Amino acid sequence: MNKYKQNLYTILLILTCFVASPFIFHRIWKTSSDAKKQINVPPPSVSSSANSSSSADSSTGAAQTPDSAPGDASQTPSDTQTPEASFTLGPSDLTYFDDALFIGDSRTVGIKEYGTFKKSRFFCSIGMSSANIDNENIDGTTFEELIKNNQFGKVYVMLGINEVGNDFQYTLTKYRAVIERLRANQPDAIIYIQGNLHVSAAAETNVINNANINYLNSLFAELADNKKVFYIDINELYDDEYGCLTAAYTSDGVHPLAAYYQQWCEWLCQRTVITNAAPEPATADPNYYQVEPTAAAAPEQ
Repeated sequence: MNKYKQNLYTILLILTCFVASPFIFHRIWKTSSDAKKQINVPPPSVSSSANSSSSADSSTGAAQTPDSAPGDASQTPSDTQTPEASFTLGPSDLTYFDDALFIGDSRTVGIKEYGTFKKSRFFCSIGMSSANIDNENIDGTTFEELIKNNQFGKVYVMLGINEVGNDFQYTLTKYRAVIERLRANQPDAIIYIQGNLHVSAAAETNVINNANINYLNSLFAELADNKKVFYIDINELYDDEYGCLTAAYTSDGVHPLAAYYQQWCEWLCQRTVITNAAPEPATADPNYYQVEPTAAAAPEQ
């Protein structure tokens, strides 16, 4: 019996192999054929349109990087390039400021009260900012009335110290609006953006500090086109070796002592815009300004 079962199993195994072998061989042949096809398929090639697109993207990206050469004709068409303004900062005498308008906060109030520009016009007050300038009424005149009803040869603007704690982009928007209104209403005026004066190291706080002031100044500086609007920075006159308002020049860490506003005026006299077409400027009289750094402290504003 056992031998009979063994023979039966052998016969069934042979029959199974005989029936299944065609399917097995067909599957092996198909797999081998597919493998050969995959080996012979060439790698995909990039079409010419794709190459052009990729090249254009790369060119656009390069034009936006800081390392791009500004004069590269492949990135900026020559007919759209704006020529650089031709000017220098040079000395002028006090008459240069006879048709000047000064706009600003308490630091500009100091220039008005203790400086030497006695014929200049001032629109300034303690606490003034670019956001609240339209709320100011000085000597019976609003900012809008002043710039629409008068024409000035130069306009000096220093605003921002009272806005250091605000959102920087919001402040920049308000400040830009002031400059644009000046340009629209004073088309013949040279506009000077004055960088905000630093505070002393002892006066720095988490909000009002020189890092924030520098950042705000950098945003304002970008508004200068060096044609009609120019950026100048008074901090080179008053800074100590750490980039702070020199402690000996101030009693509150924010405002210069009264005696030092004459130095501020002298500094402005030495930094007036001179175009190449302009006549040779007059040299400011160095003897007119005699403010010794060790002078006795005058009353603060």
